[in-house]
Amino acid sequence: MILETIISVLLAVPFVEKGPADTLDSSIIETSAKSVIPVERMSSPVTEVYMLDMKERGVDSPKKLSAIVPNLHIPDYGSAMTSSIYLRGFGSRMENPVLGFYIDDVPILNKNAYDIDMLDIRRATVFRGPQGTLYGRNSMCGVLSLSTLSPSSYHGLRAGVEYGSANTFLARASYYGKTTKGLAIGGGVSFRHSDGFYTNAFSGEKCDPYDGLSLRFRIEKSLRPDLYFENIISAGALTQGGWPYRQYLPQTGELLETSYNDKCAYKRFSLTEAVKLRLEAENYTLNSISSLQVLLDRMDLDQDFTTRSMFTMSQIQREGALTQEIVLKPKDGWKKDWWNWQSGVFAFWKFNRMSAPVNFKQDGIDDLILGNANSNIPEDVAGGYDKPLLFKESGFPIGSEFGTHTYGAALYHESYFNVGKWLFTAGLRLDFEGAVMDYCSDATVHYMFQPTMKDWRKYDILYKGRLNGVQYLELLPKVSALYDFGGGANNVFATISKGYRSGGYNTQIFSDILQNKMMNGLMGDLGVYLDNAPAEMDAESTAYRPEKSWNFEAGGHFDKRIGGGHLSGSASAFYILCRDQQITIFPPGMSTGRMMANVGRSRSIGAEATLSYGYKGLSLTAAYGYTDARFTSYDDGNNDYSGNRIPYSPEHTLNLRAGYLFALTNSSVVRNISVNADCNGIGRIWWDEANQFVEPFVAQVGADVSVAFHWFDLRFRMDNILNEDYNVFYFKSVGNNFFQRGKPLRWNIGINISL
Repeated sequence: MILETIISVLLAVPFVEKGPADTLDSSIIETSAKSVIPVERMSSPVTEVYMLDMKERGVDSPKKLSAIVPNLHIPDYGSAMTSSIYLRGFGSRMENPVLGFYIDDVPILNKNAYDIDMLDIRRATVFRGPQGTLYGRNSMCGVLSLSTLSPSSYHGLRAGVEYGSANTFLARASYYGKTTKGLAIGGGVSFRHSDGFYTNAFSGEKCDPYDGLSLRFRIEKSLRPDLYFENIISAGALTQGGWPYRQYLPQTGELLETSYNDKCAYKRFSLTEAVKLRLEAENYTLNSISSLQVLLDRMDLDQDFTTRSMFTMSQIQREGALTQEIVLKPKDGWKKDWWNWQSGVFAFWKFNRMSAPVNFKQDGIDDLILGNANSNIPEDVAGGYDKPLLFKESGFPIGSEFGTHTYGAALYHESYFNVGKWLFTAGLRLDFEGAVMDYCSDATVHYMFQPTMKDWRKYDILYKGRLNGVQYLELLPKVSALYDFGGGANNVFATISKGYRSGGYNTQIFSDILQNKMMNGLMGDLGVYLDNAPAEMDAESTAYRPEKSWNFEAGGHFDKRIGGGHLSGSASAFYILCRDQQITIFPPGMSTGRMMANVGRSRSIGAEATLSYGYKGLSLTAAYGYTDARFTSYDDGNNDYSGNRIPYSPEHTLNLRAGYLFALTNSSVVRNISVNADCNGIGRIWWDEANQFVEPFVAQVGADVSVAFHWFDLRFRMDNILNEDYNVFYFKSVGNNFFQRGKPLRWNIGINISL
């Protein structure tokens, strides 16, 4: 209905002709509906990576960008569901991200869909620093924007096959072209398989096999000389294992082999359909972006990650979402006017239905429920029995069903003032968001209290209701000033901006709520009331608040010709103040869950720099990021973590790359040969709030060689050549510590065809 209304209104307005602009190597963010500002004149650091560079570096998923972008860390662990993202000291491995994700101007609302196969991505752009004015929620530390190939400007057949370590296989094919005047159609398909890199010692099988299929279809048409239409459909399906965690023994420092007895797997189907309209009047451009998003996934998890029969979890999600954005701005105003601007309105609605039962097994019942209960029964009540309370079941589920409605709307405006060599920016966004959650948890057991009962009794527990408490309004300002001291690409800037990350509800903690209620209820039925029984948790406490930040930043860009070569770079320093930071915590003791919690205050201080130099066939690039992120006020009631480092975010990120292109102008067969070597470093990483566990800085060396023929090329790449041994993740479960090792030395060889 929204789309039909927009089309009918737009078709009634007279416009003048304007064709699409989409090139493969532009420094102008021209395909974005939100801006036409040259990258070198933006008052925030920006990293752009184009198709050729992504192919040479093996960047085939968003997490591979963390090797290129300063202070960006997307660890490669677990499964495609756990897209943990950290930028400038802040981040999340569950729930809402700090980095907004857009594909062809469409916001991806569920972080579970972030880890995708980057099929036919023309350009990846990472904006660092809060982008709240233009992008709003969950862009507190930046935005990742992917642009796909356009059939209006790129024509031909593309295909490729790769093979590498762990029996990894990748095949891709796509075609783009014009069928009739004004109509362009393109699309592609990719398939990826891997046997996996990690072995489960219990079963002898690989933990992390992977099979994934990705599809994309795009149609573009000039409905009138003044009205341009796009329909982009993308879909993906994958099946994989995951979570190859190894238990760590702090007493001895020993890291055990990955070994668990129950299934760990993840399945996902995702579908996004986007409809884009661009209308160009004599003086204005109006963009409409509508999307429908569907996500279906299932996670099966051996939640204790040991060979004991403790408990498992099966989480099934069904999610549908609608988004609508309209952007209005002057036509080509940036090139001719002293004052330019853009205004927009955005709205979304999302519904998520989740089923997440925790299935308790014998060891879990004995340790987590009966063990706690029996250990606290007084001797005079126990009647001489070591285990006075028994369950008939050797296993039972704690059912959990959740239905969450999330909705929001926003109005925003940003103005740009060209005053001589100065460029001033002022923006403001008003964001409204709310959420409602229905929950239902239940369990049934048969129990016997041996001192007084001769037969089993049935105990039912039901815990259901609705939470309406998450609703908030955020005002997100931005001001910046940029001074041009020569040539447009040589400047300095300063920016002040505000960002925020959405709040929400914890769901995994409901099994703990019901577990405690069951234990206390059973004992109450027996007339035993335990002062030291675990306290009952109120469902209202499962809500967590939005995370808010103020970002202060200063930096600059430069671009020079030196000795016949081209030298360019950027540098910036930032200071971030954060309130109500969201962090993942593991409840103490033998708990089964994890949850998001708000800490008091925190801050991050850091700097970033990029440098590139090109001379004939030689290319040199460097990118470095430094972050000192700490809690300034955080006391959980048991420990004061104030002054400690924020976990999971690295102190240093480093990328060095050198390459040479040998142009073979006299060859009738080979056009050129490219040789490159790179070094990617990351660390130190503090794994917990107490800063007890620290991962040191580690650097990995990679290299690639490409041979380009006239219509195809051959490429060979190696990663982690020195086979560095390092950890990529830490967590706790049922009182145990776990690490996951990073991937070992890897190689792949591929052929790519372009016709």
